[in-house]
Amino acid sequence: MFGRRYRHRSVKHVVDELEYIRREFPEVREVLIDDDNFTADQEFVGDICDEIIRRALDVTWTCEARVDLRYGIMVKMKRAGCRLLVAGFESGDQEILDNINKGATLTQAEEFARNAKRAGLRVHGCFMVGNRGENRQTMDRTLAFALRLPLDTAQFFPLMVYPGTEAYCWAEKNGYIRADNFRQWLTEEGMHNCVLQTEHLSARELVEFCDDARRRFYLRPRYLVYKTLDVLRNPGEIRRTVKAASMLIRHLFREHQ
Repeated sequence: MFGRRYRHRSVKHVVDELEYIRREFPEVREVLIDDDNFTADQEFVGDICDEIIRRALDVTWTCEARVDLRYGIMVKMKRAGCRLLVAGFESGDQEILDNINKGATLTQAEEFARNAKRAGLRVHGCFMVGNRGENRQTMDRTLAFALRLPLDTAQFFPLMVYPGTEAYCWAEKNGYIRADNFRQWLTEEGMHNCVLQTEHLSARELVEFCDDARRRFYLRPRYLVYKTLDVLRNPGEIRRTVKAASMLIRHLFREHQ
């Protein structure tokens, strides 16, 4: 879909839009920069932060980030109003990361999470299972890794093999896609349906692992204590936390087919 080249907008154009949103839509509480490659050019991110600070623009924002993001840039992002980083950790097994050409190491990922917390930024971790070489042991390592990282929130999903991607070509070539047509890629509720089944893991096993991983992440005593203290120290997070918790509770104990 995106190819191999990355072209970003100018610093002025990005900050002009943030300023427009702040002026014309005062009810907007936060802006999400939904760009997988936003932090690929870290000097560009730093320049955006400098411009936000120069204009004294009061805007809260969240962005997607790579785990090679430097601490100095994180500090500047925090000063410029960044609240949260959404990071694709993907796996807690280095071989899996290498298999998907992630271009990152577990050591980098751990340092990223620690540095983000040190800079005062929240971290949402994204993890996926079912990649090339995945088995029950590598999935267990991913969950253990997620539980070890200082994350504020996390998500766990089976690999979605979208047509046109390398993952789709790999799955189709090996006969791992269990669907006759694209209608089967969605549930009756319109949610993602896992259609991937490898020689080691069935679609049901992938979904059940993700359901269990979410429960183990959010229901552990250490996390519950952390979130309680978090809302007490940061009253501005109360509304967001309550809303997120109510949605999460509806899904944590629902059995997926």
